[in-house]
Amino acid sequence: MRRNNVNNERERKIEKGLVEGRLSRSIWKLAAPMMIGGALQDLFSLVDLFFVGRLGHVEVAALSIAGTVVAILMMLVMGIAVGTTALVAHFTGEKNYEMSDKVLGQTLILGLAGSGLMVLASFFLVEPLLKLFGASGEVLVYAAQYLKITFGFSFFIFFFVGINQALRGSGDAKTPLYALVIANILNIVLDPMLIMGYGPFPKMGVAGSALATAMTRGVGLLFLFGHLLFGHSTLHLKLKYLQPNVSLMERIVSIGSFASLQVLIREISFLFLMRLVTSFGAITLAAYGIGSRLRTFIMVPGNGLANSAAVLVGQNLGAGKPERAQKAAWRTVLYYEIILMPIVLLFILLAPDIVKIFNDHPEVVTIGSSFLRYLAVTFPFLAFSLVFSQAMNGAGDTKTPTIINAIGQLGFRIPAAYICALSLGMGYKGIWLGINASDLVQGLGMIFIFQSGHWKETFIKHKKKMESEVNLTEVPAEYSSTGS
Repeated sequence: MRRNNVNNERERKIEKGLVEGRLSRSIWKLAAPMMIGGALQDLFSLVDLFFVGRLGHVEVAALSIAGTVVAILMMLVMGIAVGTTALVAHFTGEKNYEMSDKVLGQTLILGLAGSGLMVLASFFLVEPLLKLFGASGEVLVYAAQYLKITFGFSFFIFFFVGINQALRGSGDAKTPLYALVIANILNIVLDPMLIMGYGPFPKMGVAGSALATAMTRGVGLLFLFGHLLFGHSTLHLKLKYLQPNVSLMERIVSIGSFASLQVLIREISFLFLMRLVTSFGAITLAAYGIGSRLRTFIMVPGNGLANSAAVLVGQNLGAGKPERAQKAAWRTVLYYEIILMPIVLLFILLAPDIVKIFNDHPEVVTIGSSFLRYLAVTFPFLAFSLVFSQAMNGAGDTKTPTIINAIGQLGFRIPAAYICALSLGMGYKGIWLGINASDLVQGLGMIFIFQSGHWKETFIKHKKKMESEVNLTEVPAEYSSTGS
């Protein structure tokens, strides 16, 4: 196999130190910019929530339910992104940089196809989907406006996420951060103008938040393309890599399909959960929306650490160092647990003050505070679930965490929530208990499965399936043992 370490036209940037040296340094080299990037990514949602919250609780409810439907779009996006991250990390770990470039090219082709599907959905499926999630009245109208814009500009989301994850898989976590900084600065400026109608801009309400997000992602995407085409990049984008390569696309889809299924399972769970929440009224829905956004924000450092674990596992497997890959995942969990402890205390002690930042309706504050305190109880188990799930994804084993997620979210979350909320008469607090149950089961399940070492076997299988198309090196002897 031809290995192209240096591009003939411009020098390739090669990230060193991920497969050797101190693990803590390798983890934080990736995790720090990913954590900041994740915070900026979620800042899109929090800025939207802040300004939309000034409009009223109906608009907050619309944004909440629209966000749940957007996860259908993200199911396709993340499926492609996870497959891309794993393969780019594998090829980069074994110093096969040209194959990493080819994976990026196929990612863009798949992203173009996925965005085409979402544009069609914007014409025909928006309102039926929202009604399926329980939207009605003004909530339905505002949420539909938001989704039609988001689906119509989904091209920006597919390419923005796909390129970011490809760069991260190659070991470059800083460039995606720069793109997010640019996009977020612009989003903070545009959001209030388009939502509230400041200056010469029309007051678009909830729809304005969607348009601002789409426009600013587009600017960030232009920055990423400039980096890939002209910058000192770990990945190089060329026209020849945009020619369809069926074998690579099949590998991306094969790995990514179960990652998409993970999102689908989560959204099916959210669908049943959302219908249960909406049965308690718009105020409970608004409180749930605020709590869910805050939960997502608290998961940001965990997602950054988990993504760094995915890259380290993928690259070290590619480099023939499975034991280092396993140690990296465990060390990453430890760091996230340390970060979570003070956050848990803040959620318990200052819940009402936190909710009031976004909406000061007395009942919203009461219900939202209850939600935050219940969430805090199982945050430590969430750390195991997040990190080990992504670590296995980085190895190409997306099937195993999918099964565990299905058991936790469909087998425990939904039954527990409905039984506690309705049969036992606990109301909205029963819903919070259902979420606690799923976090507990998924965390314990991920510990057991990760220690089994099945993800190492899966990496070998993916590697062998590529041998018919690409002349890969022999499987290292280190992989002969799949235990911990």
